[in-house]
Amino acid sequence: MYIRPFLFLQELTLIILPETHILSPLFCYSKKRLFEEIAQYAAFRVKKDTDDVIRALNEREKLGTTVFFQGVAMPHTVIDSDEPTFAVLSVLDKPITFNSIDADEQLIDIALSLFISPKDNIESIESLLKNLTIVLSNIDLLNSLRLAKNEKPKLEIILNQIDSLLDNKENLEIDKQ
Repeated sequence: MYIRPFLFLQELTLIILPETHILSPLFCYSKKRLFEEIAQYAAFRVKKDTDDVIRALNEREKLGTTVFFQGVAMPHTVIDSDEPTFAVLSVLDKPITFNSIDADEQLIDIALSLFISPKDNIESIESLLKNLTIVLSNIDLLNSLRLAKNEKPKLEIILNQIDSLLDNKENLEIDKQ
């Protein structure tokens, strides 16, 4: 069995965003295949069976879509493991249909998947998810991710920018008008 090597971000020091691994450009043709790709890495990391990780992602999707902005999804699940929470950023080569029970079919080409440790504070994780939806709704930022999908150093810089925005609470205030 061939296992594709993964790109690791060892030199990246993040403040808010959990340790993030890059799968980019990711060549896949469906949501099912996307989940298989990210689950393969996550399963290796947490020493679980890939099918169990896929099942956990699908169970979370049954609760409601994780697509929150045009072209972006944030699949996430709690994984019972001693590993701390981590993320997998996937910038797809081409958009895929990301269907769900509670929404119309949507095309996505960016997925930031979170694998949450049960040891983490639930309020902190909810806050992180909420703030990520705000930060990742920035069209310029998303376009930068798309343009840099073939360049790991640029993706690392963009992840640092995302982390910096998450760390700067004033940038996350939602317009109340």
